[in-house]
Amino acid sequence: MTADLVCVSPEAAQSVAAKANKGGDPAHWSIAAGSTVTLTYFDKRYPYDVAEWAHDNGHAEDAEAAATIASI
Repeated sequence: MTADLVCVSPEAAQSVAAKANKGGDPAHWSIAAGSTVTLTYFDKRYPYDVAEWAHDNGHAEDAEAAATIASI
């Protein structure tokens, strides 16, 4: 499954994707394109956790993180 997270800038998206890919889990990974991070996941907690982390660290607005969570 996939979910998209729109970040505040392309640089923020790169930071989120880099953080989300730590751990090397092949079932849970991300890629940034422009300001959007596409999250590929098996466990629904992964995009939830990434969206929450991105929001808490100023990489994504509240509405965008909420939209990602709602799409799960």
